[in-house]
Amino acid sequence: MDPNWIISIYMILGVVFVSMGVVLVITSQSVVETVRDYTDDEVNTTTGVNFFNIEVTEDMMPPVWVYYQLDGFHQNHRRYLKSRDDAQLRDSSAPKSRERDISCNQWATTQGRVNYPCGLVARSVFNDSYSLFHRGPGEQGRLHRLPVDRSAKTIAWPSDVDGKFQNIDPEAKVSDGVQNQVLLNMWILERFPPVQCQQTTIAEGEQFEPIHVGKKEDLAANTSLLDCRGYKSNSPSCNFVRRGAPFNCTGNFHKVKQDWGIQSGHFIAWMRVAALPSFRKLWGRIDSKLVAGTTLRVYVENNFPVKPYHGRKSLVLSTCSIIGGRNDFLGYGYIIVGGFCLAFGSAFLFKQLWRPRRAGDISLLAVARPF
Repeated sequence: MDPNWIISIYMILGVVFVSMGVVLVITSQSVVETVRDYTDDEVNTTTGVNFFNIEVTEDMMPPVWVYYQLDGFHQNHRRYLKSRDDAQLRDSSAPKSRERDISCNQWATTQGRVNYPCGLVARSVFNDSYSLFHRGPGEQGRLHRLPVDRSAKTIAWPSDVDGKFQNIDPEAKVSDGVQNQVLLNMWILERFPPVQCQQTTIAEGEQFEPIHVGKKEDLAANTSLLDCRGYKSNSPSCNFVRRGAPFNCTGNFHKVKQDWGIQSGHFIAWMRVAALPSFRKLWGRIDSKLVAGTTLRVYVENNFPVKPYHGRKSLVLSTCSIIGGRNDFLGYGYIIVGGFCLAFGSAFLFKQLWRPRRAGDISLLAVARPF
């Protein structure tokens, strides 16, 4: 090609790439993001809860996305990836009650009962629980719970929500009259029950205590089951306990229906494994504006251990832009590539001006003979 064409192409590409990179960096910098590492926070030994405050320094326009971030957790390990049974997760008609019928090569059964769900990926699901309270700038008194949308359709991929994860009915009976929750080790119900009891407000010096779903004893099967009913109905119900004593979820507490079992958005998001050892996964979405000066108090039910493998865990609050969350790498990548294009174009231009390329000797074409 003619040197003028080469120089022009390099220069045009350089200007386009640098311009795109600048726009992407400015767009990414407009995202307001707060990261709070709570790995080393002291946990209350009685309640298993720790808390921290987040001061909102800039207006955060909805939607505000809530992530948890893990560092040093290798979800991409080959043996870990293979320890799951996708057929068990999507088949809600006939539960697999024999070990030979499932394909999990680790953590397949517990005390003779098939684990539902089985495998290391499911077993290691992130189970820290967050309760967010807020107080506006200049306000005093009690903090009010901040509504967070944690539904599966909000935080999980649509392709995962539609069909890949289907709960079996724990109360349905198999041919011999035994319920599925007795036949199988449905441990996932305790992690993600159908109903949750949430505290509405909390005073400044008040101690936050999580409310859990109670358990009931099945004497015939010699096992304990989650004390809930009507899983598949439109209005499931559960009995709750606090410090091991029965608790009536009324007054400053209210019941919240949620996605349960393997159809929980938190479980579905966890099952889509990350490619790198440091990753973020969606936990919820805040649909209200957080103005500058707002105080957020986050109570964490600290259940997920990270120190044994020298990992870290953090809570992330972030707004979004037209390109998603904050990602400065993409913009800087465009700027660097554009800079190289401009550098090469300038070098070729200097070469062409200082010592231009000589035209070829066309007289040689006259003596050349075709084959």
